[in-house]
Amino acid sequence: MSQENVELVGDHFGAITRVLNRYWERPRSFAAAVEADELDADERKVLDGLHPDMRWTNVLGIVYEGKVACARGVDELLEAAQAYSVRLDEVVGLDRDRVLTIVRSAMRGESSGAPGTVLLFTVVTVRDGLIARAQEYLSRDEALQAVGLKE
Repeated sequence: MSQENVELVGDHFGAITRVLNRYWERPRSFAAAVEADELDADERKVLDGLHPDMRWTNVLGIVYEGKVACARGVDELLEAAQAYSVRLDEVVGLDRDRVLTIVRSAMRGESSGAPGTVLLFTVVTVRDGLIARAQEYLSRDEALQAVGLKE
């Protein structure tokens, strides 16, 4: 296990949390901000923390490849919500390159207005000091099974 990767991922998710907490004050497209290079310090930290070959598979199985595509994925998520926030509950080192995060995600649906909270278990792979993969699951067991750490 790499304590350095645990800290790197924890810092990265801290920046994501700060970005999302401010988002509702001035909603805008993250993808457009990335393409125009109009990012604040935390947004820059999130973007710079991603490997150029970043691949994010969200809990619905939708895959986003590359930094701009990941920003578009965040845009799609936020467009579906009246409110959305995350809180990092736990970061656990799995092996040399992989970390498990447990994130509490809260949202209120844009069309329904219905609130919901879900725990997301994300297996994060660090390569060259950058986040290269993020695969979301709905349970710890499912995440650990996916990486061969549980039968």
